This record gives sequence, structure tokens and C-alpha cells, in this order.
Amino acid sequence: MNKKIIFLACVIGIALLSVSYISAESDVDTSDWVNITVNDINFQIPPEYGGGRNASGDYLFNNVFTFGLVALENNKSFRNNYGYEATNEENYDVEEMEIDGHHAVAYYSNRSIVNHTVTYLYFESNGTFYALSYDGDDVNSSMKKIVSYSPKSKLSKEEFNEKLNKAQEEYIEDQIEQEEAYQYEQAYREGYNQGRSDSRGGELLGYYFFYKLGQRSRY
Repeated sequence: MNKKIIFLACVIGIALLSVSYISAESDVDTSDWVNITVNDINFQIPPEYGGGRNASGDYLFNNVFTFGLVALENNKSFRNNYGYEATNEENYDVEEMEIDGHHAVAYYSNRSIVNHTVTYLYFESNGTFYALSYDGDDVNSSMKKIVSYSPKSKLSKEEFNEKLNKAQEEYIEDQIEQEEAYQYEQAYREGYNQGRSDSRGGELLGYYFFYKLGQRSRY
């Protein structure tokens, strides 16, 4: 008898936790929230972020470290934006989550440029990735509510992760190529300026143009 009571108590406790979690997000008061449109999707945001710059593909209040919502509409913007944040040395934590039918991942960092914590929340909606960034160290109910206004994820969780991993790998590869191209260019210029534009200098310049051509071919 006691075992049955304990079991029922555990089940009820889990159910209450689930209800509390759902209520925490659904109970957000959005009566005074501000309407914005990003990538033809209508979002609502808390009033403290209202009055920012709203373009077709993004919304910014002050700057991306205060509040920003950006649609990463093509592979290049997605790779550069996500790749940079995923490899940022100032990150101190990363968290995967599901938000009302959206796959999402959050990066938390202490940004020296603004001297405060910044959260970058990446989520996918109907095949398009978005970056929601703001001054804060968690993904609270208000931020989850913003995400919930967009159409649900089109990708599976596996496809979502594959896209993220590929973007990060390509970003790292691109950074390595740019650094190598820069080193080749500097070596050539140094040799040329010293009056030593010999065959080695020409070879280095050839490598430089090769890397630049390789970069353009991927865009």
C-alpha cells in the first residue's frame, strides 16, 4: 500500500512539474508587446526592446549585444554568423533545447567588448535559421515566447544538428584559408618591397590567388 502511495505521489509530482513548465511560458503577459516583422514573419517582443531598427531581414535594438533578431537567409550568412559564435573563445556554456516545436541551441558568453553577458539563441523555423541575441545569461520565458511566434521547425533534430556542424566546420576551414592566403600575400609583398620578387615570390602570389578563387567558388 505504501509503495502505491509513493508511486502515485511521484507521478503527480512529475505531472505538476510539467504543468508548471508549460504555464511558465504560456503565462507571459504579452498585452503590451511590440510587433516586428523579420523575414516576412510577424514576431512580438517585450516593450523594453521596442523602437529599434527593423529591416526586412533583421531587427536591432541598440546593437546585437543588447537585443537583435536576425534571419540567416543564405548559407554564407548562416555559416559566418553561427560559425563565429560557436567558436568564440568568450563562450562559457552551450545548451540545446526544444522551444514550442523549434530546435534550438544557446551560446552564453562574457563579452569583453560590452562588458556583460550575451546569449545567442539559434533556432530553425520552416527551414530558415534565426539568431536571437540579447543581454542576458539564460533563455527565459520571454525569449522562448518570441521564438514561439515563428512557424515550427521543418528539419528533424538530426538534420538540425548536421546543419550546425557543417556550418561550423566550413567556417573554421574558411578562416584557415583566409589566414594562409594572408600569410602568402604578406610574404610576397615583403619580398617585392625588398626588391626580391623572384620565382618564390611569384609562387606565393599564385597560391594567394588560388585561395581567393577557392573562397569565391563556395559562395
